[in-house]
Amino acid sequence: MLVAGALLVVLIGIVVGVQIVSGQGDGTTEVLVGSWYGRHITFVAVFASTVVFFVLVCAIPAPRWWLVVFLPLRFLALCALLPTGFLAAVASESTVVPLKANGCATGYLVRESTPWRHTTIDVLRADGLVATAVDSQSRRGGEHPFADGDYRVDVDGDTLRVRTYPSGTPSFTLPVVVEMPRESCGSSDGREPRPTASTTAPSASAPFLPDSDEGPAPAPRSDARSEVARMAQLTIDAAEAPVTDAAGAPVSAPLPAELPCDGTTSFDLAIRTDDNTSSYAAILDAWSAEGYSRDRAMQEDLRYNGVIRLSARDRSSIDGLMHFSLTADCRAP
Repeated sequence: MLVAGALLVVLIGIVVGVQIVSGQGDGTTEVLVGSWYGRHITFVAVFASTVVFFVLVCAIPAPRWWLVVFLPLRFLALCALLPTGFLAAVASESTVVPLKANGCATGYLVRESTPWRHTTIDVLRADGLVATAVDSQSRRGGEHPFADGDYRVDVDGDTLRVRTYPSGTPSFTLPVVVEMPRESCGSSDGREPRPTASTTAPSASAPFLPDSDEGPAPAPRSDARSEVARMAQLTIDAAEAPVTDAAGAPVSAPLPAELPCDGTTSFDLAIRTDDNTSSYAAILDAWSAEGYSRDRAMQEDLRYNGVIRLSARDRSSIDGLMHFSLTADCRAP
């Protein structure tokens, strides 16, 4: 019982310490130990404390008249096991991974939490055992794009431009906080710009090139909004009419002026037709007919022509939609 009592004190101390750290920095600071972050540590410690407390109140010998006190305590401790265990299990669904650019550490971590199939993505700046949240966005569907490697990081001067696939959201613009080497640091956890054949080190902001043995060389950055709008219209035209969105409304391509041009430009489509299978094949064929190189990743088709990148996924069996993401580097005139 002495061991259990000491363990209970330690667990309570952990909870209090984590809460003290989390209360600093307007709530943006928290403890981070490996992949265990403040809320995760708290929920697991509370659950463990509840288990230890239940063992204590059941193991302590007590006279019969003390049962008036101990029986309610035992009942309350038993009832607390279910909710605290549930919270600990929910917290364990989160992932914490380093954010890498071309295989190199950026000094940031990404935490992805998925309560109720809705992913909250937090970008953290770690300093020892303390992490500070610098940005946060959300994404529907319960996916963990960073843990799955479905992201890309471009180094643009003193800025990191982070984009997830296939939808392109969420995306982050972060300041460079560590010196980024010009050469690859090895295997990348995300989709990174592939080096071009050259005797010099590749630019850290070189456009993405599909992972194939051959492909078009990246074109110089320019205003690609007109071409993105044209290819979006071609995607819609290649599908079998009628082409609608998830709500059943007709889909149209954007005007070039409606697209962003802040280093990159992009447009996402989530569409359905009466025959998604035939439409999906026709759309890919239409892109290939425009001279785009073909590539294939896990459950994803890719097209690239040195300017525009297409990420295509047929998720008809999941949400009834075909998903297309068009992206390009963009520099306004």
